[in-house]
Amino acid sequence: MNHPARTFRRAAAAAGLAFVSIAVCVGAPLRLATLAPKDTSFDKTLRKMGQSWKKDTGGKASLIVYVGGSQGSESELIEKMRINRLHAALLTGIGLSEIDDSVAVFQKVPLLYRSFDELEHVMENMTPVLEERIRAKGFVVLCWIDSGWVRIFSKKPLMTPDDMRQSKLFTWAGDPKQTDLLKKMGFRPIAIESTEIVSSLTTGLVDTVPMPPFYALASQTYNTAPYMLDFNYAPITGAIVISKRMWDRFTEEEQVAMKAAAVDAGKEMTSAGRRESEESIRVMADNWNLKSSQLDDEQNSAWQAISTEAYGHIRDNTVPAEIWDQVAQLLESYRAAEN
Repeated sequence: MNHPARTFRRAAAAAGLAFVSIAVCVGAPLRLATLAPKDTSFDKTLRKMGQSWKKDTGGKASLIVYVGGSQGSESELIEKMRINRLHAALLTGIGLSEIDDSVAVFQKVPLLYRSFDELEHVMENMTPVLEERIRAKGFVVLCWIDSGWVRIFSKKPLMTPDDMRQSKLFTWAGDPKQTDLLKKMGFRPIAIESTEIVSSLTTGLVDTVPMPPFYALASQTYNTAPYMLDFNYAPITGAIVISKRMWDRFTEEEQVAMKAAAVDAGKEMTSAGRRESEESIRVMADNWNLKSSQLDDEQNSAWQAISTEAYGHIRDNTVPAEIWDQVAQLLESYRAAEN
């Protein structure tokens, strides 16, 4: 038989949990986090989106934005959303692929896309498929973005795949498939959290890092890795996601308004991100002695050859086979029509 006092405590706890749930729904702000640095266009656009959410939902969807990795790595952001400590996040394609590995077809495949036009064509056709897979994992995609191209920054100049094989190459912690792939290709990957890149470059744990130029500028990576290989290694992609549990607390009308504001924010971040990526390279070169290297035809061919070799390992490993095949067909058809 339950003791009356114990029964009362359980009832009170249940009531307290219910109260918290209601408070989150109708009054407490939503918590969104990102690795994007403070005062960048991403930060400003997210805050502007939050203002729209608050206005369009009568205050129900006010937003607190945590920037600069203050809430941890992208793996930690995803886990915090799962346990309701965070509600939403702006994640890169790398982080999104931890929710569902289909998203790896964007940012984890080197030299797959030759232009923004190709990337946009694939994203237009594939993101509805990816969104359904992500929703099945408990998250709702509100918008997609891209922000230019990942470049390779290093402590010493490197021009060829063989040069990079001699380096200590950063790779994302928590992604053993990517680490194994790089090892198969003859590289020496060092798996660390993205929030530890700068300190790891300083200590020499890694000496080569593929990263967005605007992040290299904001984090002053150019001080320890002053060489940049200037070619389109992979697109910088991402999305704003919200936990489905939190999303379902809003009415359909509120969801429509919030998604519209997010889509506008995504377009704004894409435009600004592409521009800032190129501006960051110029600023680092002009003011901070960044040494940018261009590839000749032979070097380009060497990088393309090793990337093509990697595709056989990526299909049905890093990227699900059915997703890879759809993207390959889309690119083949698009290129045939362009020629």
